[in-house]
Amino acid sequence: MMAKNRMLLMILISTIATIIAGCEKSADVASPNCADLDKITNPVQKAELLKTCPRGGAAFKPSDKKSW
Repeated sequence: MMAKNRMLLMILISTIATIIAGCEKSADVASPNCADLDKITNPVQKAELLKTCPRGGAAFKPSDKKSW
């Protein structure tokens, strides 16, 4: 029984330590995401965002048909 309590205590302590270690202050810099691409009016910011977004806008572009 004592070993079981000690094991549960160690699990509890390690879980709390993991949660506390993961709580870091995030950056205060606002970063637009791909969903906001149509709302951005700054052309420099929009061009930079187009490089990182997979589709490049809200318009759906289907992929080419493949014949396997």
